[in-house]
Amino acid sequence: MTKVLVVDDEPLLKEMLYDIFSMAGYDVITAENGKEGLDKIYSESPDFVILDCSMPVMDGFEVLAIIRKEARFINLPVIMLTALAGDTEQIKGLSLGVDDYITKPFKSSVLLTKVKNILERKKQSLDVNPLTSLPGNVSIQKYVESKITDKSDFAILYFDLSNFKSFNDKYGFFAGDNVIRFTAGVLEKAVKGFVKSDSFIGHIGGDDFVIISPIDLSIPIAEKVIELFDLGIKDFYNREDIEKGYIVSIDRNDNIQKFPIMAVSISIIATNIADIVDFEDVAQRASELKKIAKKNNKSSYVFERRKYGR
Repeated sequence: MTKVLVVDDEPLLKEMLYDIFSMAGYDVITAENGKEGLDKIYSESPDFVILDCSMPVMDGFEVLAIIRKEARFINLPVIMLTALAGDTEQIKGLSLGVDDYITKPFKSSVLLTKVKNILERKKQSLDVNPLTSLPGNVSIQKYVESKITDKSDFAILYFDLSNFKSFNDKYGFFAGDNVIRFTAGVLEKAVKGFVKSDSFIGHIGGDDFVIISPIDLSIPIAEKVIELFDLGIKDFYNREDIEKGYIVSIDRNDNIQKFPIMAVSISIIATNIADIVDFEDVAQRASELKKIAKKNNKSSYVFERRKYGR
């Protein structure tokens, strides 16, 4: 249950806010001044804070300034309550990192809508991969399962880079991060190349990506990704390694090995072939296919052709 902390020194308003959030299904805790509110932020770990601007002991701006200096509270959603309609107070709060304002008196429906929207935006922003700005696992799973629930036909393409670890070991993490950003750009360009494409791009983590697309576009997208990836990946290697066609590095068993230039391996699963049950089912099948695709040292895709019955 989502926990809301209400910090306000007006007893009637605090009670009203308690009732509003309780009736909406939130777990509500309260504090009567900024100092008590700050203590409860530390002790209760709320998911959302309703913070009055003007209070005794410590006002809302002081509380906000303190929590925004701490990494663990950087993304804690905060709405400030104000009795003033002027810009000065609101600008002050915005400069300190408040998420929104609401002016007294207010409608409960407006307040609840603001809280709901902010929580949803925060959840989405926290799921975004910081390296590529693409949606992460939570968003990917939500999107796939919404498609399954709607009984929509779709294809899911899993992308994995062959020989990425050896590249990372030799050229360093900074170069590896650049390859990850390059790969994300390749996927975005490939999808944008199809005007009618209603596709979703996600970053699972590391060198693993996913695209959910219409079935008829899955192979054309895969082919475009391979074309763009193979065209640009050599730019990340030095001339000597490009001429040799491989790099020398250490494998997982501490043996010296020759690793070919990176390639992209793609697993494609479509609902018109596989009777997909849930996201975990998709992930398991994609993992099986990926092993087949990675047997080839060149960029390639494997399309699921086994019919599953359930």
